[in-house]
Amino acid sequence: MRKSMFKEPKPVLVFNGARVLIGILRSLHAAANFSGGNLQAISFSCTGKYISTGGYYFRHISPEIEIEINDIDNLNLIDYDNMCSEKRKYHSVRDMARRRSIVENKRKSKNNTEGETDETDI
Repeated sequence: MRKSMFKEPKPVLVFNGARVLIGILRSLHAAANFSGGNLQAISFSCTGKYISTGGYYFRHISPEIEIEINDIDNLNLIDYDNMCSEKRKYHSVRDMARRRSIVENKRKSKNNTEGETDETDI
């Protein structure tokens, strides 16, 4: 069997602005589809170069830590980072809510401008 030149996808944890686990996704691509965000920004958020992106916190699943479905809505981001022995910075909950609303407003305005038709087109 030929060895693939692509790396295996790494599962990604998604935490909301309140730092609570809201999803376990299969890969960075799935995270980009979920959030509508930039793939590279999500990767940077997972590795620690960015604090967050698109109003969410993202982390790769550590091989030393077992994550289960029961952890959704129960696992806290700060607790997860402590279990991974990582020291990271966090935005305030208020700031994350503002960031999330900005992203949603941009997405809504983009969808509205794409959906509008000019009267000359009819």
